[in-house]
Amino acid sequence: MSAFNKILVVLDVYHDFRDEPDHLPLELKKAIALIDDRAQAKIYLVGCGFEEFLHDTYSNFGPEAIEQRKKFCAEMEQRLQVFGKALEAQGFKVDCRVHWTYPRYEQIAREAHTLDVDLVVQHVNARLPHELHNLSHDTWQLVKTCNKPLLLIKDNEWQAEPVILAAVDPMHRHHKPMGLDYDILRAAREAKQRLGGTINVVHAYAESARPFTSTGSIREAHSRAMDKLLKDFKVPAHAVRLIDEKPVDAIMQVRDVLRADIVVLGALSRSRLAEAIIGNTADKLLNYIKSDLLVIKPA
Repeated sequence: MSAFNKILVVLDVYHDFRDEPDHLPLELKKAIALIDDRAQAKIYLVGCGFEEFLHDTYSNFGPEAIEQRKKFCAEMEQRLQVFGKALEAQGFKVDCRVHWTYPRYEQIAREAHTLDVDLVVQHVNARLPHELHNLSHDTWQLVKTCNKPLLLIKDNEWQAEPVILAAVDPMHRHHKPMGLDYDILRAAREAKQRLGGTINVVHAYAESARPFTSTGSIREAHSRAMDKLLKDFKVPAHAVRLIDEKPVDAIMQVRDVLRADIVVLGALSRSRLAEAIIGNTADKLLNYIKSDLLVIKPA
Protein backbone atom coordinates (compact mmCIF):
# COMPACT_ATOMS: atom_id res chain seq x y z
CA MET A 1 0.00 0.00 0.00
CA SER A 2 1.56 3.25 -1.15
CA ALA A 3 1.03 6.66 0.40
CA PHE A 4 -2.26 8.36 -0.33
CA ASN A 5 -0.79 11.08 -2.53
CA LYS A 6 -2.88 10.61 -5.65
CA ILE A 7 -6.55 10.85 -4.73
CA LEU A 8 -9.72 10.92 -6.81
CA VAL A 9 -12.58 12.63 -5.01
CA VAL A 10 -16.09 12.12 -6.36
CA LEU A 11 -18.15 15.26 -5.81
CA ASP A 12 -21.91 15.53 -6.06
CA VAL A 13 -22.35 18.19 -8.72
CA TYR A 14 -26.05 18.48 -7.85
CA HIS A 15 -25.35 19.52 -4.26
CA ASP A 16 -24.92 23.11 -3.14
CA PHE A 17 -22.05 23.17 -0.62
CA ARG A 18 -22.52 26.78 0.46
CA ASP A 19 -23.87 25.62 3.83
CA GLU A 20 -20.48 24.11 4.66
CA PRO A 21 -18.58 26.30 7.21
CA ASP A 22 -15.50 26.58 4.99
CA HIS A 23 -17.25 25.68 1.74
CA LEU A 24 -15.33 22.42 1.49
CA PRO A 25 -17.41 19.23 1.45
CA LEU A 26 -16.59 16.61 4.07
CA GLU A 27 -15.26 14.13 1.51
CA LEU A 28 -12.71 16.69 0.36
CA LYS A 29 -11.62 17.62 3.89
CA LYS A 30 -11.06 13.97 4.74
CA ALA A 31 -9.20 13.33 1.49
CA ILE A 32 -6.65 16.08 2.06
CA ALA A 33 -6.15 14.95 5.67
CA LEU A 34 -4.82 11.64 4.31
CA ILE A 35 -2.26 13.21 2.00
CA ASP A 36 1.37 12.54 2.87
CA ASP A 37 3.31 15.06 0.79
CA ARG A 38 1.43 18.16 -0.31
CA ALA A 39 4.12 19.11 -2.83
CA GLN A 40 3.91 15.71 -4.53
CA ALA A 41 0.16 15.24 -4.15
CA LYS A 42 -2.37 15.32 -6.97
CA ILE A 43 -6.09 15.61 -6.35
CA TYR A 44 -8.58 14.76 -9.07
CA LEU A 45 -12.01 16.31 -8.53
CA VAL A 46 -14.51 14.34 -10.58
CA GLY A 47 -18.13 15.27 -11.14
CA CYS A 48 -20.53 13.18 -13.20
CA GLY A 49 -23.87 14.50 -14.34
CA PHE A 50 -26.65 13.18 -16.52
CA GLU A 51 -30.22 14.17 -17.32
CA GLU A 52 -32.19 11.83 -19.54
CA PHE A 53 -34.20 14.60 -21.21
CA LEU A 54 -30.94 16.29 -22.26
CA HIS A 55 -29.45 13.17 -23.80
CA ASP A 56 -29.42 12.66 -27.53
CA THR A 57 -31.52 9.49 -27.22
CA TYR A 58 -34.45 11.45 -25.79
CA SER A 59 -37.33 11.82 -28.23
CA ASN A 60 -37.48 15.64 -28.06
CA PHE A 61 -33.72 16.17 -28.17
CA GLY A 62 -32.80 19.13 -30.38
CA PRO A 63 -30.80 22.39 -30.58
CA GLU A 64 -32.43 23.80 -27.44
CA ALA A 65 -31.54 20.67 -25.44
CA ILE A 66 -27.96 20.88 -26.70
CA GLU A 67 -27.64 24.39 -25.35
CA GLN A 68 -29.20 23.38 -22.03
CA ARG A 69 -26.75 20.51 -21.73
CA LYS A 70 -23.80 22.80 -22.42
CA LYS A 71 -25.04 25.18 -19.74
CA PHE A 72 -25.56 22.29 -17.31
CA CYS A 73 -22.00 21.00 -17.88
CA ALA A 74 -20.58 24.52 -17.53
CA GLU A 75 -22.31 24.90 -14.16
CA MET A 76 -20.92 21.54 -13.01
CA GLU A 77 -17.41 22.56 -14.01
CA GLN A 78 -17.78 25.92 -12.29
CA ARG A 79 -18.66 24.20 -9.01
CA LEU A 80 -15.60 21.97 -9.21
CA GLN A 81 -13.35 24.89 -10.09
CA VAL A 82 -14.39 26.69 -6.88
CA PHE A 83 -12.97 23.82 -4.84
CA GLY A 84 -10.02 23.40 -7.19
CA LYS A 85 -8.94 27.00 -6.69
CA ALA A 86 -9.36 26.72 -2.92
CA LEU A 87 -7.08 23.66 -2.86
CA GLU A 88 -4.52 25.22 -5.18
CA ALA A 89 -4.32 28.16 -2.78
CA GLN A 90 -3.27 25.60 -0.13
CA GLY A 91 -0.48 24.29 -2.36
CA PHE A 92 -2.20 21.25 -3.90
CA LYS A 93 -2.10 20.28 -7.55
CA VAL A 94 -5.68 19.85 -8.73
CA ASP A 95 -7.28 18.45 -11.85
CA CYS A 96 -11.02 19.05 -12.28
CA ARG A 97 -12.93 16.68 -14.55
CA VAL A 98 -16.59 16.90 -15.49
CA HIS A 99 -18.32 14.07 -17.33
CA TRP A 100 -21.70 13.76 -18.95
CA THR A 101 -22.14 10.05 -18.39
CA TYR A 102 -24.37 7.22 -17.26
CA PRO A 103 -23.94 5.03 -15.31
CA ARG A 104 -21.64 7.14 -13.18
CA TYR A 105 -19.79 4.26 -11.49
CA GLU A 106 -18.36 3.04 -14.81
CA GLN A 107 -16.72 6.41 -15.47
CA ILE A 108 -15.34 6.67 -11.93
CA ALA A 109 -13.93 3.12 -11.93
CA ARG A 110 -12.41 3.67 -15.37
CA GLU A 111 -10.93 7.03 -14.36
CA ALA A 112 -9.45 5.60 -11.16
CA HIS A 113 -7.79 2.80 -13.12
CA THR A 114 -6.51 5.03 -15.95
CA LEU A 115 -5.12 7.66 -13.58
CA ASP A 116 -3.70 4.93 -11.32
CA VAL A 117 -4.78 6.76 -8.16
CA ASP A 118 -3.93 5.63 -4.63
CA LEU A 119 -7.44 6.23 -3.30
CA VAL A 120 -11.00 7.00 -4.40
CA VAL A 121 -13.19 8.97 -1.96
CA GLN A 122 -16.97 9.11 -2.15
CA HIS A 123 -19.63 10.30 0.26
CA VAL A 124 -22.52 8.04 1.27
CA ASN A 125 -25.67 9.81 2.40
CA ALA A 126 -27.61 8.42 5.36
CA ARG A 127 -31.36 8.06 5.16
CA LEU A 128 -32.97 9.04 8.42
CA PRO A 129 -34.58 8.23 10.81
CA HIS A 130 -32.92 4.82 11.09
CA GLU A 131 -29.45 5.92 9.96
CA LEU A 132 -29.56 3.21 7.34
CA HIS A 133 -27.22 4.37 4.62
CA ASN A 134 -28.97 2.19 2.08
CA LEU A 135 -26.38 2.46 -0.65
CA SER A 136 -27.58 3.38 -4.08
CA HIS A 137 -27.14 0.94 -6.93
CA ASP A 138 -24.45 3.27 -8.28
CA THR A 139 -22.38 3.04 -5.08
CA TRP A 140 -22.80 -0.74 -4.86
CA GLN A 141 -21.51 -1.09 -8.39
CA LEU A 142 -18.56 1.20 -7.64
CA VAL A 143 -17.60 -1.03 -4.71
CA LYS A 144 -17.72 -4.05 -7.00
CA THR A 145 -15.97 -2.58 -10.05
CA CYS A 146 -13.39 -0.12 -8.70
CA ASN A 147 -10.00 -1.82 -8.42
CA LYS A 148 -8.49 0.92 -6.25
CA PRO A 149 -8.85 1.49 -2.49
CA LEU A 150 -12.23 3.12 -1.93
CA LEU A 151 -13.06 5.31 1.07
CA LEU A 152 -16.81 5.56 1.63
CA ILE A 153 -17.46 8.32 4.10
CA LYS A 154 -20.51 8.98 6.24
CA ASP A 155 -21.58 12.27 7.84
CA ASN A 156 -19.38 12.00 10.96
CA GLU A 157 -16.26 14.06 11.52
CA TRP A 158 -13.18 12.11 12.60
CA GLN A 159 -12.07 12.40 16.21
CA ALA A 160 -8.92 14.36 17.00
CA GLU A 161 -7.23 11.00 17.61
CA PRO A 162 -9.00 8.73 15.11
CA VAL A 163 -9.62 5.08 15.91
CA ILE A 164 -8.84 2.84 12.94
CA LEU A 165 -10.17 -0.71 12.97
CA ALA A 166 -8.69 -3.28 10.58
CA ALA A 167 -10.86 -6.35 9.95
CA VAL A 168 -8.76 -9.33 8.84
CA ASP A 169 -9.15 -13.05 8.22
CA PRO A 170 -5.78 -14.84 7.99
CA MET A 171 -7.54 -18.20 7.72
CA HIS A 172 -9.42 -17.24 4.55
CA ARG A 173 -8.41 -19.24 1.49
CA HIS A 174 -7.63 -16.00 -0.41
CA HIS A 175 -5.30 -14.65 2.28
CA LYS A 176 -2.04 -16.24 1.16
CA PRO A 177 -2.32 -16.13 -2.64
CA MET A 178 -3.70 -12.57 -2.72
CA GLY A 179 -2.13 -11.05 0.39
CA LEU A 180 -5.33 -9.14 1.06
CA ASP A 181 -4.91 -8.98 4.84
CA TYR A 182 -1.44 -7.48 4.43
CA ASP A 183 -2.92 -4.81 2.16
CA ILE A 184 -5.62 -4.11 4.75
CA LEU A 185 -3.04 -3.68 7.52
CA ARG A 186 -0.78 -1.54 5.35
CA ALA A 187 -3.73 0.71 4.49
CA ALA A 188 -4.64 1.02 8.18
CA ARG A 189 -1.02 1.85 9.03
CA GLU A 190 -0.87 4.46 6.27
CA ALA A 191 -4.05 6.11 7.56
CA LYS A 192 -2.64 6.18 11.10
CA GLN A 193 0.60 7.77 9.92
CA ARG A 194 -1.38 10.56 8.29
CA LEU A 195 -4.09 11.05 10.92
CA GLY A 196 -2.52 9.90 14.17
CA GLY A 197 -4.74 7.97 16.53
CA THR A 198 -4.66 4.21 17.04
CA ILE A 199 -4.94 0.96 15.10
CA ASN A 200 -6.99 -1.95 16.34
CA VAL A 201 -7.35 -5.33 14.64
CA VAL A 202 -10.33 -7.68 14.79
CA HIS A 203 -10.77 -11.24 13.55
CA ALA A 204 -13.80 -13.50 14.03
CA TYR A 205 -13.51 -17.26 14.07
CA ALA A 206 -17.00 -18.56 15.10
CA GLU A 207 -15.95 -21.73 16.94
CA SER A 208 -19.60 -22.64 17.56
CA ALA A 209 -20.03 -23.17 13.82
CA ARG A 210 -17.77 -26.25 14.07
CA PRO A 211 -19.46 -28.39 16.76
CA PHE A 212 -17.38 -31.51 16.14
CA THR A 213 -14.03 -29.83 16.72
CA SER A 214 -12.41 -30.06 20.14
CA THR A 215 -13.00 -27.09 22.41
CA GLY A 216 -10.36 -24.40 22.04
CA SER A 217 -8.61 -25.89 19.00
CA ILE A 218 -10.27 -23.49 16.56
CA ARG A 219 -9.30 -20.46 18.62
CA GLU A 220 -5.75 -21.77 18.97
CA ALA A 221 -5.36 -22.22 15.21
CA HIS A 222 -6.75 -18.74 14.49
CA SER A 223 -4.59 -17.23 17.22
CA ARG A 224 -1.45 -18.69 15.63
CA ALA A 225 -2.51 -17.36 12.23
CA MET A 226 -3.06 -13.90 13.71
CA ASP A 227 0.35 -13.91 15.39
CA LYS A 228 1.99 -14.79 12.08
CA LEU A 229 0.04 -12.10 10.22
CA LEU A 230 0.80 -9.33 12.71
CA LYS A 231 4.45 -10.05 13.46
CA ASP A 232 5.69 -7.26 11.15
CA PHE A 233 3.05 -4.66 12.06
CA LYS A 234 3.83 -3.99 15.73
CA VAL A 235 0.21 -3.91 16.87
CA PRO A 236 0.08 -4.04 20.69
CA ALA A 237 -1.60 -7.11 22.18
CA HIS A 238 -4.38 -5.07 23.80
CA ALA A 239 -5.37 -3.73 20.37
CA VAL A 240 -5.92 -7.21 18.87
CA ARG A 241 -9.31 -8.81 19.29
CA LEU A 242 -10.01 -12.44 18.43
CA ILE A 243 -13.75 -12.96 18.82
CA ASP A 244 -15.94 -16.04 18.72
CA GLU A 245 -18.62 -14.52 16.51
CA LYS A 246 -19.65 -14.20 12.90
CA PRO A 247 -17.52 -11.57 11.12
CA VAL A 248 -20.23 -8.93 10.78
CA ASP A 249 -21.29 -9.26 14.44
CA ALA A 250 -17.69 -9.13 15.63
CA ILE A 251 -16.83 -6.03 13.60
CA MET A 252 -19.99 -4.20 14.63
CA GLN A 253 -19.41 -5.12 18.28
CA VAL A 254 -15.81 -3.88 18.33
CA ARG A 255 -16.66 -0.83 16.26
CA ASP A 256 -19.30 0.23 18.80
CA VAL A 257 -17.02 -0.34 21.80
CA LEU A 258 -14.11 1.58 20.27
CA ARG A 259 -16.23 4.15 18.41
CA ALA A 260 -14.03 3.51 15.39
CA ASP A 261 -13.78 6.33 12.87
CA ILE A 262 -12.58 4.16 9.99
CA VAL A 263 -13.07 0.44 9.41
CA VAL A 264 -10.64 -1.07 6.92
CA LEU A 265 -11.78 -4.30 5.29
CA GLY A 266 -11.34 -6.33 2.14
CA ALA A 267 -13.83 -7.04 -0.60
CA LEU A 268 -13.63 -9.82 -3.17
CA SER A 269 -15.32 -9.85 -6.54
CA ARG A 270 -17.70 -12.79 -6.79
CA SER A 271 -20.23 -14.24 -9.19
CA ARG A 272 -23.80 -12.98 -9.14
CA LEU A 273 -24.96 -16.38 -7.96
CA ALA A 274 -22.60 -16.20 -4.98
CA GLU A 275 -23.82 -12.68 -4.21
CA ALA A 276 -27.44 -13.82 -4.21
CA ILE A 277 -26.86 -16.88 -2.05
CA ILE A 278 -24.01 -16.00 0.26
CA GLY A 279 -23.23 -12.29 0.35
CA ASN A 280 -20.08 -11.25 2.23
CA THR A 281 -18.91 -9.19 5.18
CA ALA A 282 -18.40 -6.00 3.17
CA ASP A 283 -21.89 -6.25 1.64
CA LYS A 284 -23.53 -6.59 5.05
CA LEU A 285 -21.53 -3.83 6.70
CA LEU A 286 -21.82 -1.15 4.03
CA ASN A 287 -25.44 -0.29 4.74
CA TYR A 288 -25.41 -0.39 8.53
CA ILE A 289 -22.08 0.59 10.05
CA LYS A 290 -21.76 4.21 11.12
CA SER A 291 -18.00 4.42 10.56
CA ASP A 292 -16.30 5.37 7.34
CA LEU A 293 -15.27 2.30 5.36
CA LEU A 294 -11.96 1.91 3.59
CA VAL A 295 -12.52 -0.94 1.15
CA ILE A 296 -9.43 -2.76 -0.13
CA LYS A 297 -9.42 -5.02 -3.18
CA PRO A 298 -6.80 -7.72 -3.86
CA ALA A 299 -4.09 -6.66 -6.29
